[in-house]
Amino acid sequence: MIEELDMHLLDLVQNARGAGATTIDLSVICDDRRDRMTLRVADDGRGMDPETLEAVRHGFFSSKSPRSVGLGIPLLRESAEHCDGRFEIVSAPGRGTTVEATFRMSHVDRPPFGDLAATVLALVVTSEGRRVRITIRCEGRSLEIDTAEISEILGDLPLQHPEVLRFLKAYIAERIGARTGGER
Repeated sequence: MIEELDMHLLDLVQNARGAGATTIDLSVICDDRRDRMTLRVADDGRGMDPETLEAVRHGFFSSKSPRSVGLGIPLLRESAEHCDGRFEIVSAPGRGTTVEATFRMSHVDRPPFGDLAATVLALVVTSEGRRVRITIRCEGRSLEIDTAEISEILGDLPLQHPEVLRFLKAYIAERIGARTGGER
């Protein structure tokens, strides 16, 4: 079971990678005034036809591997709706997929982020030639990062280089905190 929001984000990005996405946009945006937090992952992957999309919504469907159970999206939907939010998934063949889940931030059952900084770092350094754009504006934290811009600055130096990893880890921790485990 996925119990932390960063793991939902990781699952959605894994889905995008599996769908052949070359660009993945991930955002976590909080609106304190409206008491809302929105998680959104959009990709330019293969997309899904209506039948596949319906199967994904209901669960126990996965194109990843025979061992995948395909519950990530239904669990995210259930969690968002349980926390007075909403869930939407939009997809079409050749047009990619967008998943958006909104939560009432102050809901007592809203899952914690988990280690959001470590998840962001992992998504950046494992982008593997994909463009991953991440925007986080939540709980007084703010981060905008684009792997294409970072790669352009680095030139031939890989994202996995120890000095690059050290810099990225410190930069991400400075912008959104080293661990956001139980904070709300």
